[in-house]
Amino acid sequence: MLMNKINILAIEANQNSLVYTSFNKIDYRDAFKIKYIKNTFQNIDEYAKVYFLSQPTWLRLISMNTISKQKIIESVNQSNFQIDLNIGSWKIFTRNDKEIVFGDSMGFLDYRFSMRLDKTQTDDIEVSTVIKLNGFMGKYYFAGVRLMHTKFVIISLQNVFNSINQDL
Repeated sequence: MLMNKINILAIEANQNSLVYTSFNKIDYRDAFKIKYIKNTFQNIDEYAKVYFLSQPTWLRLISMNTISKQKIIESVNQSNFQIDLNIGSWKIFTRNDKEIVFGDSMGFLDYRFSMRLDKTQTDDIEVSTVIKLNGFMGKYYFAGVRLMHTKFVIISLQNVFNSINQDL
């Protein structure tokens, strides 16, 4: 069944999400829910694979510090989304059967990005970002990035939608 429209909603994050245990103090947080048809993804690993492989070159460069789709494919296949391995510059910090937490520590800023699929309740995907700012440089850097962050997240989620529609 071809989906004509994606429904991405800004939401209050699920407080049971693994991402909220990432830092003692969270300076920024957001969460989005993507409404999907039933059984689009069988598990969170399947969703994460489509997420990474559906991103265009410019977004891979900005968010994962690589322009090479082949390197992302190799990282996805080699990592199997296991803790302490990387997809581009995104390290896998923690995970369970429903959720994977990726992120990076840049010195002046630490961030985590969570992908969550709980098939016991719904087939919706929830993505959450938490950020810890470290000093003046972190605050300065994120003041500029914050303006584009939400747009980049929404674009990345729309890319997943476009990718699965092409495959249907």
